[in-house]
Amino acid sequence: LRMSSSMVRIPGRCVRLIHRSNTNATTNVNNASSVRGLSSLVNTNANMKKDPCMIQHQIQHQHGQHNQQQQQHNSHSSFSTISLDNIPLHTNTDDTSDATDTSDATNKTPNNTATNNNNDKDMDNDNGNGNNNGSDYEELLHPDAYNPIQTQQNILKAAQWNQGTGSQGKWNPQFCHEAVMAYTQHLNYILSLKQNPNDNENTNDNDTNTYTYTNINTLAAQTLLSSHTTERALKAMIKMNLETHILSKSVRNLEKLIGTIALTPLTDRLSLRLLEANGKAGNIGRTLSLLQLRKSKHYKPLEKEIHYAIQSILSAGLYLRKGNRNIFLKENQQPEIDNPTRWLDAILVNMNERGVELDTKMANRMLDCYCSTGRSGKALHFFYKVTREYIDTGTGTGTTPVPEAGAGAGEVEVGTGGGGASANKLPVFDDRKAKVRMRMKQHMPPYYKLPTDVKLNGDLVKKPNQEELIPRIEWEKDKNFSLSLTAAFAFADSLTHGACGHNPIKLDLTSWNILIKACCYRGALWRALDILNNTLPKNKIRPDSFSYNTILGGLARVGDKDFMREMLTNMTNSNIPLDKYTVQALVDGYLNSGDISGAVTLVQDMFNQHHILPPYTTHLKIIEFALGNDLVYEAKRQVYFIQQLWKYSPREGDSEEFRKVVFLTQKNPKLAESSLKRLFHYFGEELNDEDFF
Repeated sequence: LRMSSSMVRIPGRCVRLIHRSNTNATTNVNNASSVRGLSSLVNTNANMKKDPCMIQHQIQHQHGQHNQQQQQHNSHSSFSTISLDNIPLHTNTDDTSDATDTSDATNKTPNNTATNNNNDKDMDNDNGNGNNNGSDYEELLHPDAYNPIQTQQNILKAAQWNQGTGSQGKWNPQFCHEAVMAYTQHLNYILSLKQNPNDNENTNDNDTNTYTYTNINTLAAQTLLSSHTTERALKAMIKMNLETHILSKSVRNLEKLIGTIALTPLTDRLSLRLLEANGKAGNIGRTLSLLQLRKSKHYKPLEKEIHYAIQSILSAGLYLRKGNRNIFLKENQQPEIDNPTRWLDAILVNMNERGVELDTKMANRMLDCYCSTGRSGKALHFFYKVTREYIDTGTGTGTTPVPEAGAGAGEVEVGTGGGGASANKLPVFDDRKAKVRMRMKQHMPPYYKLPTDVKLNGDLVKKPNQEELIPRIEWEKDKNFSLSLTAAFAFADSLTHGACGHNPIKLDLTSWNILIKACCYRGALWRALDILNNTLPKNKIRPDSFSYNTILGGLARVGDKDFMREMLTNMTNSNIPLDKYTVQALVDGYLNSGDISGAVTLVQDMFNQHHILPPYTTHLKIIEFALGNDLVYEAKRQVYFIQQLWKYSPREGDSEEFRKVVFLTQKNPKLAESSLKRLFHYFGEELNDEDFF
């Protein structure tokens, strides 16, 4: 087994492992841009001076900042924190007695509580910026506002399917946010009384609004800090509709706050909700720790908890997938979540130890983790840049210096003419009205990125800075081409031979489609085509629309429209059904290559010949490209086609799905006449009533 030699198991606790190479190191735990480490596994052969689990460290590494900052956590009741220095390697599960189990707050001794209180100061820097607030809500609750009963009721209501009345109610994220905020403020108030028990010694005993930690202990344990209420609070936090990186920080702060108060017993249902919350928030290390905790507690294994663990990897990659990294850096400078093999191995080991069988469906979800961080620089090319053409001199009060007419300034090109009748509706930049324009770049991607050019060269390419010609497929299969792609195929191969004690599984069409997507995300288009044309027929698997659409999307990113037309011909000859994503990918390829007229014609032909329409955003994209390149006539051609859709009537033989798509397109407010006129005005062009029939 790949990781059997590095297992460490701590029964009875939910453990986070930390390595303190410098006790004076600055603490940096920014959940908004970090992924928690693998907490239940210790790699004895790895360099322990580096925490490989922090995306924040990798982002700093990308900018040349190699100073590693270590985490410090406090010990708290239900979720114990143990330093790596104090953990013996290869601990036997049976060696730890129940007397040392501190995972259940109800069984904590005064000595254990005292230990947690002494470590409360370690929490001070755990919010990422060095300021301790224990949560996102710094304002301390006033004693007069302390109302645990009402707060508990709001939490229970916020955790429901909707926050309205009856079946007509609607989901209300704002109410969920307010309920969780009030709940957190109450817990902070209880914590302040626990940490400062002598603050109210001189208060009037007859004051009913004066509380101490002693007289609220019992009530809080039965209301706010009960296992059921805590579980509901976590559910309500999930329903707050937060960004993943913000949810990550909120979940960890709430979890730490509850553990510090040390009144909440850990139950099966609460641990499962913690697993779900941390999984959806992208806290990988915490999720794996909770899996180990549930194993040590002998809770019944559930398939959903494995899905939550896999979801933590997918959620952690969302922040990077949205563009929060430099995709053009080298592979060894990218965040280590690009290669999630060790976390997936940890999940497989936990499943095997708990008797959870691995099936193909779950294996496919694991394979999809290799695509969670999005595309690399090898799969992309910049075809255009957006510029501005100022049409007036403005007031001169803007923050950007006003260049002289015709001089230009970087990517801002200054025009000398007026804006016509629609000038008053142009966007304003630095107190000056400007036209938004698009300038297509002259150079195309390198020839080795385009399958068409590679095919013309006999499938041979030269590596950058090398003179030797080698087959493109061999270059893409080289481990140095993409380490994460090599790891994806190695992990898939291990599944077919039985990974981490599981029975071997057979890869199905979905498995190969995911590997095709991984190839396209890493710029290995020739390897993706090899799977489509050779591997799938060899395994007697017929490709589907997703197989072709994924490759078409990869070809569109590099603007290889010639090869896209060849792929479209193969789809129709093989009776592979076309869908809206096929048209969307084809249009993207045409637009990237600068063939805007061809994109307009393509949409019309696909509708007339195959009864297929792309997503409505594709119509708007074509119009934007045309107007941005001063091709007003082509933009109006697309508007005329949209008007034809408005007047289209269902015909005999039209499928129900096609009729529904046409109806939704006709009723889409983004494609209405007023919306199209506003879009033209934004680019400084007119769309008159004469343009509508």
